[in-house]
Amino acid sequence: MKGDMSAGPAACEGPAHSRATPASRPSPVELLLQVGVSLRAALVVDSQGRIVWMDPVLAGAAGWQSGPPVGRSAEEVLGGLPWLRHALDEALTGTDGLSEYGGQEQRLSAVVVPVFDDDGTQLGACARLRKSELPRPEAAREPQAPCAGAAEERKAREHLEHQTSLLRATFDSITDGVIVVDLARRITAFNKRFQEMWGLTDAMMEERDAEKALASVEPWVVAPERFIAFIRQAFEPSFAYRSTIVELSDGRVFECRSIPQLLGDAIIGRIWSYRDVTAERQALAEQGRLLAAEHEARERLEESFAVLDTFLTHAPVALGFMGRDLRCLRINDALAALHGRRREEELGRTVWEMTPDLAPMVEPLMQHVLDEGTPIIGLNLTGEVPATPGEQRHWNVSYYPVRTASGTILGVGAVVAEVTEEYRARAERDRLLREAEEAIRIRDDFMSIAAHELKTPLTPLKLHLQMLKGQADAGHVVAPRHVDKALAQLARLSVLVNDLLDTSRIQAGKLELTTEPFPLRELIREVLSDFRGTSVLHSLRFEAPDEPLVIRGDRARLAQVLTNLVENAFKYSPTGGTVRVTARRMGTQACVSVRDEGIGIPEEEQAQLFERFFRARNSPISGFGGLGLGLYICRDIIERHGGRIWVESEVEHGATFHFALPCL
Repeated sequence: MKGDMSAGPAACEGPAHSRATPASRPSPVELLLQVGVSLRAALVVDSQGRIVWMDPVLAGAAGWQSGPPVGRSAEEVLGGLPWLRHALDEALTGTDGLSEYGGQEQRLSAVVVPVFDDDGTQLGACARLRKSELPRPEAAREPQAPCAGAAEERKAREHLEHQTSLLRATFDSITDGVIVVDLARRITAFNKRFQEMWGLTDAMMEERDAEKALASVEPWVVAPERFIAFIRQAFEPSFAYRSTIVELSDGRVFECRSIPQLLGDAIIGRIWSYRDVTAERQALAEQGRLLAAEHEARERLEESFAVLDTFLTHAPVALGFMGRDLRCLRINDALAALHGRRREEELGRTVWEMTPDLAPMVEPLMQHVLDEGTPIIGLNLTGEVPATPGEQRHWNVSYYPVRTASGTILGVGAVVAEVTEEYRARAERDRLLREAEEAIRIRDDFMSIAAHELKTPLTPLKLHLQMLKGQADAGHVVAPRHVDKALAQLARLSVLVNDLLDTSRIQAGKLELTTEPFPLRELIREVLSDFRGTSVLHSLRFEAPDEPLVIRGDRARLAQVLTNLVENAFKYSPTGGTVRVTARRMGTQACVSVRDEGIGIPEEEQAQLFERFFRARNSPISGFGGLGLGLYICRDIIERHGGRIWVESEVEHGATFHFALPCL
């Protein structure tokens, strides 16, 4: 007989046998096959002597040619191997069977061991065959070991008992309920979990009737017709894998799976497994509920954000929301515009990145709100922003902690109201107020000055006229000196009145000029000739230019300007000195300068010197007189001629007045 007969049942069953799950409680046939695998048996029979599995090589050696031997009587199949059948008969009586057969070239030895259940019931027997070469003649005289297989049998038995114990423990400890039903609809195996899940009694399970068991659980099922149809359809032999969900009336949910039970390539029954997925289904339902709630909450949040964004976008003030890390989460266009950027560009930026100039002030305030949880309201800030570099702007700022319903602080909300225009309006109002107050003061001063200046020439004029009248009444000759003095006071009074009239004309825009070309050098000489000998304390010098400096202008008005400047030089040099008048060409202009050695003018007051009624603080009316209109009139006349007038001075070092006119 050729071939390897030690491959065991697993070699023949292949994948089909491996699909009989070890998690189920083994039936007698399964136990026999498991023992056969562990012993690498060539033949497995049940307690009735029917073949459960047989190595094809062994079947060929026995001369069997009538189809698959499984299910046949061993006596019928092993007719050609009486020595093996004899050993098998011994094993079926509960004792080990040993047999040996020797041919021409090889010898076969068989060890047949009985297989018992835990309760001592014999399930069948397994035969293992071993072949060996015939010994040489000299070796034939050596003693043989007639019980070489006994030790292997004992080891196999111990291994079988250990494996059986493990399988039983595993089968009963799994969390799935498992039941095995053969083709006759008899329950061949089940575990305790199955019995507990379905509430089946021990008496019911001892009957091994699958139909009765199915009928007893029918009231527990929510849809019994569909469930019964599924089970009965699976009773029919099929290689298909089936699954369904079973809902029970008490709220539990089972996941049912069914696979065929195979012996080799033959279906010998069906294996069902039931898994309680109630908690899983409840978890999935809860998860679905939570997902739905989350989705609803997300939609509400998105709606809230949409409302918030709409409010932020159209709010008249600058608004922003910073997270706990002080990065921008929400901002409106008004606040982003302050930083010189678009709203999308600001998201995710820190305070230092958004406004580096203001960050040293702003960030500590925001951090304080986060740490203390208290708002900062109505803070006035002034500074520059990138949108308007170099311009001071003003804001009224408030910072608020943003909390959840539970009180957790999420970040800081910023409300920034631009008050720059209010500041400017306030500053303008203050300026106008100061100007109004100054105008009132100037008016009052003018009234006082005008009264004083008008009264000053009137008093001596009246006195001289009274003296002239007395002399005339007495028949005396009128003294010329009294007439000259009266005329001088009258001229002074005329100057004051003319200044007032000119000022009124300037304010009304009615000061008229009669222009003509004339040499400025000659006009200066004419004006200065009127001042010769008028003051014993002052000397008057004219540095005439080499050219006539022809200009177009009003001779009388320009003479009025030069007269006023020379009179001021005399007036504000009370201790005397030299008054120098110079004329020169300066590009396309003729420039005239009048310099004195008087009290000078403070630098900070020089810009106001040409305003109406202005008097420097170091030239009180009590000491120098005048209405403060002369320089105002001079500036208007010069500017009407297309020129300009200015002053250079230091206190106690005199003053130099310049005016420049276009040359022809």
